[in-house]
Amino acid sequence: MTEIIEIQTQNHNGDWQPFVGDETTELLRRKGFTNSDRSLNQIGERILDETYRIMQVCGNPNDQTNNETGIVIGYVQSGKTLSFTTLTALARDNNYQIVIVIAGVSTNLVNQSTQRLADDLRLNTRFDRKWTLLQNPNSHQEAETIETTLAQWADPTFPIERCRTLLITVMKNTSHLNNLVNILAGQNLTGVPTLIIDDEGDQASLNTRARWAARQNIDIESLTENQVSTIYRRINALRNVFPHHTFLQYTATPQANLFINIMDRLSPNFIKLLTPGLDYTGGIDFFRNNPNLILEIPPNEIPTPTNPLFEIPESLKSALRIFFLGVVVGEMQNNHRNRTMLVHPSRLQGDHNEFTNWIRNTCNSWQRLLSGNDDEDRRELIDEFRTSYNQLQMTVSDLPSFETMTGNDLIHALRYTQIVEVNSRNGVTPQIPWNDFYSWILIGGQSMDRGFTVEGLTVTYMPRNIGTGNVDTIQQRARFFGYKRGYLGYCRVFLDQVTIDAYNFIVEHEEDVRNRLLEFHLNDRHLNDLDRVAVLNQMLNLTRRNIIYDDLDRDTFGNDWFRINAPHDTDELIEANRNALLTFLQSRAGLFNQDEGHQNRTEEQKHLVARITIQECLEHLLNNLRYTRESDSATYSSLRGILKGYIEKHSEEECLVYLMSTNSYYNWTPRTRRLNRNDEIQQLFQGRNPRTGEVIYPGDSEIKDENLLTIQIHLLNLRDTDFQNVPTLAIWIPEHMGVDLIRKV
Repeated sequence: MTEIIEIQTQNHNGDWQPFVGDETTELLRRKGFTNSDRSLNQIGERILDETYRIMQVCGNPNDQTNNETGIVIGYVQSGKTLSFTTLTALARDNNYQIVIVIAGVSTNLVNQSTQRLADDLRLNTRFDRKWTLLQNPNSHQEAETIETTLAQWADPTFPIERCRTLLITVMKNTSHLNNLVNILAGQNLTGVPTLIIDDEGDQASLNTRARWAARQNIDIESLTENQVSTIYRRINALRNVFPHHTFLQYTATPQANLFINIMDRLSPNFIKLLTPGLDYTGGIDFFRNNPNLILEIPPNEIPTPTNPLFEIPESLKSALRIFFLGVVVGEMQNNHRNRTMLVHPSRLQGDHNEFTNWIRNTCNSWQRLLSGNDDEDRRELIDEFRTSYNQLQMTVSDLPSFETMTGNDLIHALRYTQIVEVNSRNGVTPQIPWNDFYSWILIGGQSMDRGFTVEGLTVTYMPRNIGTGNVDTIQQRARFFGYKRGYLGYCRVFLDQVTIDAYNFIVEHEEDVRNRLLEFHLNDRHLNDLDRVAVLNQMLNLTRRNIIYDDLDRDTFGNDWFRINAPHDTDELIEANRNALLTFLQSRAGLFNQDEGHQNRTEEQKHLVARITIQECLEHLLNNLRYTRESDSATYSSLRGILKGYIEKHSEEECLVYLMSTNSYYNWTPRTRRLNRNDEIQQLFQGRNPRTGEVIYPGDSEIKDENLLTIQIHLLNLRDTDFQNVPTLAIWIPEHMGVDLIRKV
C-alpha cells in the first residue's frame, strides 16, 4: 500500500505538488533514516523535505514542455549523492520517464556513481521492474530498449504502474555524451518528462572558450557550435533533444556556475541549498572550532624545485604516528569502520612514488625496531610515539593508556595497513576494496580530488601548494571534510601555512556565498536578480578564468576610506538623496553635538557628530541614498552588503556620524568642490591646517575613530556647474570590519 506523506510548503509553481510515494520512502527507510515504528526520523524528514522542494521547482511532469536550469549546492563531502539519488526516486514517484545522471569525468567515478544508484535503489535485488538502468549507452540494442520503454509510457492501454523509468548514467566525456545524443535523437521524446542531473556541475561542463569569446567581442548569445568547448556543446545538444526537461547542477563549489554570464544556457535560474547532517564536519569545524586539528608543515619540509627532499620529512613521520595510534584505538574498540590516511604531495606521479617508498620504508623500519632487541632505538621510537599520543590527548578525552597501545597492536597496525599509490602510473587507477582491510594509507593526487570517497579518513598530509589559488580547486581537495563527528578528535590535517590561510579565507567566502543565496533558496527567486559579488581574499581567485565571460573587479574594504566620486551623476537623484538625508536627520537632530577640536578652527573645520547604531544608519540612511555612476554604485552596494552581514552578529554596535562643516543640519552651508576631467570630485577631503607646525585642523581624513565605522556626510556645491546642495558620503571602515570582495562588472 502506498503511503502518502504530506509536506507543508509554500507553492511557488502553480498547482505542481510532487507526490511522495513508495520509491522515495523505501529508499530513505533502507538507508536507515527511520524511527522504531518505521516512520522517518528527523534526518529522513530533512532529506525528504529538501528533496521535495527541489522537485517542486523542477518541471511539472504533466506539462508538455519545460526548460529549466537549476543548481543544488551542498558542502564538500556532505552527501550530495544521497540528495540526487533521493531526487531520482522522487522523480520516479512522479512519473518522470527518464533520469540522466552525468556522473563524472573518469571511468572510476562513473562506475562508482552507477553502483551507488543501483545499490540505493535496489536495482539488482528487486523484481518489480520499475527501472531500466543503462550506463554509457551506445548500441542498437540499448536504443531499442529506450524505444520500447518509452513506448510503454505512451501506450494508453498499458498500466502506468508497470511502466519503467529509464535511469541513464553517462560519463562527462565527448564521445559518451555524443553517443547518448545520437541514440536519443532518434526517439519520440514529445511529452517525456526528463530530469538531467549534472554531478559536479562546475567541472568540465561549462564553456571553456567563454573568455576567448569575450576578447573577440562575440556576443554570448551569438556563439556558434564551433565557438564553444566540446563537452559544453554536447550537454546543450543533449538538452535540445528533450522538449520537457530540467537540468540540475549538483556541486559544493558553485563559483563558476554563479559567475558565468547570465545569458549562458548553463547559467542557473533557480538555486537550492542542502543542509548537512549534524555529524558533518566541514571548514568551520576544522579551521575555526578545532584549531588543534590543523598542523603546519614547516617550509623546509615542502618539496619544491629549489628545495628537493631526499628523505622522509619529520612532519610526515608525525602524521604517520598519529594515524597508527588511531588505528590501534579503533581496533581495540572493535570499531569496524575503516581508518585511512591520505597523502597528497602533488599532481606528479613521480612524487607519489617517492612518498610511497618513504612511507613503506618507514613502516618496515618501525616494525623492526618495535619487534627487535635494540632497546635504545626502540625506546627512542616509543618516546616519539608518546609525543604523538600527547598530541592526540588534546582532542580525544578517553584515550586508552599509552602502554596498552604500544605493544603487538601497534606492530600489527604497522604490518597490516595497506599502502596504495592511487594513480594510473601502472595502467588503471586502482580501486580500493575497503572491506578487505581495516586500515589504509593512500598516496596520490588528482585521482583523489573531486568525487573520490575516502572511507574513515582521519589523517591528511598535503604539502601541495595552492597553485593559482582557485577557490573551487582548493575546496575540492578537502577530502578530510565529511561525517566525522564521532571520531573528529583522531583527525589531523597537515598543510603548509599558505594553504592553512587559504582555507580560513575560503570558510569565510563559502558562508558569505550561502548567506547571499539564502533568500533565493527560500523564496524561489530567479537567480538573474542575484548580485554577482562575494567575499574573497586577494590571495585567491574564484575559479578558472577561461569560463568567465564578463570582467571581474576587486574591492578592498578595511582600514581605509570609501568615497562617492560622482554624487551628481543623475539629476533627479540629487533631490531624492537630499530628502532622504533630511528625513534621517529630522528625527535624530537631538543626537548631534559639536565635535571637539582646536579652539582656532574655522567654521568650515567644525562638525556635528553623533553615535548611532550601524543598523539604524544602514536601514534608514545608507539604503535610501542612491548613486548611479557605475564605479560608485557597485562598490557602494558591496559596502552595504558587508554592513548587513556585520550587523547580523553585531546588531547593537554603534558608528560615528559626522555632518561636515555645519553646526545645524537645517542651516548647512555647503562646501565648494570642483570636478576633474572624469566628471568626478577632484578632492573631497580638506587637508591638514597648517601643513607644518602646530596642528589646528588635522584634515578631514583624520575625522574618525580608528576602531569605529565612521560616516561623514558632506553637502557640496560643484564649481562651474548648476549642481548645488549635493549630498555625498565618505565612510571609514575599520580594519576589524574589513573584507575583500570580488564582483562581476
